[in-house]
Amino acid sequence: MEQAQLTFSYTARDSSGARRSGQIAGADLREATSALRAQGLFPITLEQASAAAPIQVRSRKTRGGDQLSAKELSDFLARLAKLSGRQIQSERALAIMGDGGDGPIARAALRVRDSLREGAPLSKALHDKAGIDDAVTLSLISGAEVSGEMSSALATSAEILQNKLAVRRRIMTGLMYPSILLFVALMSVGLIMIAIIPQFRPLVEDRMEMVPAMGRAVFAFSAMLTSLWPLLLTGLLAAGGATYIAAKRGVLMSGLLTIGNRIPFVRRLLLRNQVMLILHVLGALLSREITLSGALRVVSKSAPAGTLRAAMLEATQQVENGAALSSALSAQDLLPREAIEMIRIGEEAGDLGGMISRTSLDMREAADRDLERFLLLFQPALIVGVGLMIGVSLYALFSAIVSVNSISF
Repeated sequence: MEQAQLTFSYTARDSSGARRSGQIAGADLREATSALRAQGLFPITLEQASAAAPIQVRSRKTRGGDQLSAKELSDFLARLAKLSGRQIQSERALAIMGDGGDGPIARAALRVRDSLREGAPLSKALHDKAGIDDAVTLSLISGAEVSGEMSSALATSAEILQNKLAVRRRIMTGLMYPSILLFVALMSVGLIMIAIIPQFRPLVEDRMEMVPAMGRAVFAFSAMLTSLWPLLLTGLLAAGGATYIAAKRGVLMSGLLTIGNRIPFVRRLLLRNQVMLILHVLGALLSREITLSGALRVVSKSAPAGTLRAAMLEATQQVENGAALSSALSAQDLLPREAIEMIRIGEEAGDLGGMISRTSLDMREAADRDLERFLLLFQPALIVGVGLMIGVSLYALFSAIVSVNSISF
């Protein structure tokens, strides 16, 4: 029995960059998209003629208690992609993942499997039963439900999440040693000020004016720490607990990124990594039968709040108003000239998704080099700073001790 044909309204660009619009028939979104591309057109928007809005993944209310962490989510999707790639149906793959397990991934897999048995699509089941609210993941899986390339979409979703985690892990690993060194140095100086310096104070209590300024500063600072150490210890423990909770909830990294965005060099480094990830996501979405307008809306929603999100929203509006993607991104001054040229070539060759993916790989190599350079410079700089702090503290301490010995009683 022949499948009924639907009518879709579209706006698209041809190989010369001219904007065209009209209607095309197809059994579903995938067939309509393929028909447009067969005519040498790249779809910007594509919606069923009777529908009121373009086809896209809409945000839904999540169940926070069932939500997986970023690491658990990437592992969940990677395992599901491997099983799906072996021609195992999603329902059976989820049952295998949940069989005999009691962790969050196993429980989520069984909940999603039960939802699939009730007739829900995988994207909705993942959102409602596993608490997955990542717009990129849901869009890729929704597109795969149309195109039939579920294993590839799941693998791409996992790869995107793993790239984000890898950047964070490299930054945290690079900062771990200097942070431990700084903590040990501060605790050592604090112990000296609280436990050792007060023992010398009775010797100079009546002759403090004869002690050099550096020595007086040491004694004053020691007296302050000695009187406040219970309060300082309580504050230190509270700060440690708050940091641990923030790290578990994923808020710590957001706070560090906010601080980093105030430092020019760090801001450029973060922006390059964020733009690289956005291009990677955009290329993946365009390769999954998602229109340019829908893909731009998804990446705009997933972009970090602030300058980058505002720029992507502005670029999305320009594209929907008729501008080419390369021109819209060039106007936002987000990408180097070489990247804009590659995107323009993709528009003219009808392979926009592929060229954007290649551009993201080139930017990833540049971002990795910048990150390595930053860590190579930051670690020695922090070690030098810690050394100077300890050196100044020891100089002041010995200055005070020498001054005590030089006072004639």
